[in-house]
Amino acid sequence: MKKINPFILPLFRSVLFIIVGVLFAIITKQSLEQASRWWSIICTAINIITIILLITICKIEGTTYKKLIGYHKGQDNLKYTLLIVVLMLSLGVGGMYGFGFMIYGYVPVTMIQPIPVWIAIINTILLPLTIVFAELPLYFGYALNGIEEITGNKILSIMYPMFFYELQHSFIPLLYDWKHIMFRFLSFLPLMLVLGFIYYKKRKLQSLMIGHAILDLATCSQILMTSISPALFEMMKTMSK
Repeated sequence: MKKINPFILPLFRSVLFIIVGVLFAIITKQSLEQASRWWSIICTAINIITIILLITICKIEGTTYKKLIGYHKGQDNLKYTLLIVVLMLSLGVGGMYGFGFMIYGYVPVTMIQPIPVWIAIINTILLPLTIVFAELPLYFGYALNGIEEITGNKILSIMYPMFFYELQHSFIPLLYDWKHIMFRFLSFLPLMLVLGFIYYKKRKLQSLMIGHAILDLATCSQILMTSISPALFEMMKTMSK
């Protein structure tokens, strides 16, 4: 299993988003479009599942989750971390706007639909906190290093996790709409390419995790704002088109 897990887990997370997305819509008796506003809650739940799975697999394989992350106190300096944060924000926002206008002619606001305020407040903390301990440790810390160890192939070890890292975003939220799937996939292409090569060269997750947390904190803050004032979301939706 140790030789196939680095290939299976990246695929598993994408499949999990599809399964949970469909089940959530069925259980709550909503269409996928109606259920899409709950994507951040679904994502937090899947993050928790991913973290538990990684901890379990590390234990089975005779290592630890801490070693997987590769944390060492004082490993990264503030200047490097700030550079990574700025780079991730620039590529993340730039990819979203660039491919949004390319595919739709505007930037969709699906990701910032309002939800109950109290849930939005809680998830503004939970989503950034859980996602940094789920995604990067899975795709880079576990899959990239594992595939390189198994195959010795540098290109495969970088490209395979990056592909599935991008693919999972196609199902966040889950919608049967090719434009949405393509937009979500391509939006993260520049960011994933850069992050994959940075990690391969440095083998340090801490700064990348901080940058990722800030990206998701910004998104959750927007969800919180539209949840407090749904009229703001309607205005943004009108303006985006």
